[in-house]
Amino acid sequence: MAVEYITSRNMISLIYETMRLMNVGAAHHGRRVSYIMAKLLERRGTYERYEIADFMILAMLHDIGAYKTDDIRKQLTYDAKKPRPHSVYGYLFLKYLSPFDEQSRMILYHHMDYVKTKDLDYRYRFELELLKIAEMADIWYKAFGDKFELSMIGKYSGTKFDPEAVALFEETAREDGFFTKIMENTYHDEFNEYLDYVLLSDEEKEKYLKMLMYFTGLKNEAMVSETIATISVSRELVRKLRLNENDKNEIYYAAILHDIGMLAIPGSLVDAPRSLNDEEKNLIKTHVDIMEKMLKGKISDSIIKIAAAHHERFDGSGYPKALKASAMTSKDGILQLAEYVVNAMEEKPYRRAYTKDEIADSINNGIIDGKYDAIVADTFLKNYDSIMELASGKAKAALVTYQKLLRNYNQVYKSLE
Repeated sequence: MAVEYITSRNMISLIYETMRLMNVGAAHHGRRVSYIMAKLLERRGTYERYEIADFMILAMLHDIGAYKTDDIRKQLTYDAKKPRPHSVYGYLFLKYLSPFDEQSRMILYHHMDYVKTKDLDYRYRFELELLKIAEMADIWYKAFGDKFELSMIGKYSGTKFDPEAVALFEETAREDGFFTKIMENTYHDEFNEYLDYVLLSDEEKEKYLKMLMYFTGLKNEAMVSETIATISVSRELVRKLRLNENDKNEIYYAAILHDIGMLAIPGSLVDAPRSLNDEEKNLIKTHVDIMEKMLKGKISDSIIKIAAAHHERFDGSGYPKALKASAMTSKDGILQLAEYVVNAMEEKPYRRAYTKDEIADSINNGIIDGKYDAIVADTFLKNYDSIMELASGKAKAALVTYQKLLRNYNQVYKSLE
């Protein structure tokens, strides 16, 4: 289980760092909103620390839909002018792909005025109202700086914002001075102290790790299906090779996270309908180092090692470290082969998909040249059809939830009109 490989605190840190890969400014906004939310909940005095920590995670993720639906470089624009697309997508993303269930509805409504949400029969309606204020307070404070006044929020009491929530916000801002801490960038230690109370179950950790994989779909939907297929091929190879439970789990989590660094690579390169030049190829290769640095200290080193070696080859021809067989194990070889096979069988903007015969020939040549772990590669070739059939079925099943999200988007969007 994931509990053996990552702590609750490190899981949240990893989520934040992944968001930073996609957009630093938007990730910082989410962190500040999360902090303001925590201060408001604490001031109210009716929440345990672990409850505050849970709402902080949700607040940190409140604009996750914008990474898919908007140009998040224009932060004020997407929050002020056209919020419904990212509110709907973010709600569905968290509902289906995170541990949040009922709380995810807060994201659906977080840009609706109080006059439209005040009569909602919703368990977390007041927390929703606090999230609205926390978000807009951060946006307006960052926009107006020293000219920002609490009255800017108070002006909309009873219309845009819940009067009780406004009163709590004004009291907290005056008594705690959290805007000063945000301005001076000194709030981080306090923020981290709150998150020390995060208590995630094994199931929640598992869901969050999978959610990170689905983050790649916010940038490129094909990356999700390829990662799921890579996981599936890896698992079938593990089963055929009869590896122990610990090795199986390490390869599984490494497969989930191996391409997370691609979130830092410009989409224009990832989807380029042409061959890349050397400079562009080298930039794409940095995704491995990015992933490795981000995971370091947050998850088991053995998982990082496997994930960081997915483009290495046993003859030393891979990257980024040009490792050779003596520095790797069959666990590295499994993910390497699975990643290669899935990449080869998928059509790319710059080339057609390879056929089964072409893939088999390439692997056979790789065995002769010492490129792949011979036992892993031979096992795959001997069981090509059964491995690919089972992996394909599992990949399709794993995509069902993600596809359900996409199908439900228009239905939920129209329900808010």
